[in-house]
Amino acid sequence: MKNHLKLVFLLSLLLLSCEKDKLSETLDFKDFTIEAPSNWESFTSQGYDSKTGGITNGKDELTYDYGWYAYDFKNETTATHTRTSTTIDGRPALIVKPIEKGKGVIGVFIQVDSQNKFNLSGLDIKDEDTVLKIFESVKF
Repeated sequence: MKNHLKLVFLLSLLLLSCEKDKLSETLDFKDFTIEAPSNWESFTSQGYDSKTGGITNGKDELTYDYGWYAYDFKNETTATHTRTSTTIDGRPALIVKPIEKGKGVIGVFIQVDSQNKFNLSGLDIKDEDTVLKIFESVKF
């Protein structure tokens, strides 16, 4: 019986420790939303030809660019990054992440409409799994 109680206790701790990575907060940037864990906060910055800003948890930071000239990660080649074509919010998307985890650019690029493009990216991100979930949560 003692072993059973220990197992229940350990499983409970494990489940509670996973909660920090749960995407529980929707951050609204007017043209799009991003879901992130509750310990991530949004910020804006001054863009010249687009809307710019980002989100951070104090350790990792992702910045976005929404407009006509958002970067499409053409310089992140298969020599240094994995490049995955996918669909996010019904739109074609490209996700790049460094081959060596946590060392280099991780990002998502989405062609929003005939003019506007979107990217969200970070550098040397420690928690790539959470960032990939954030990428998949983008909605326009």
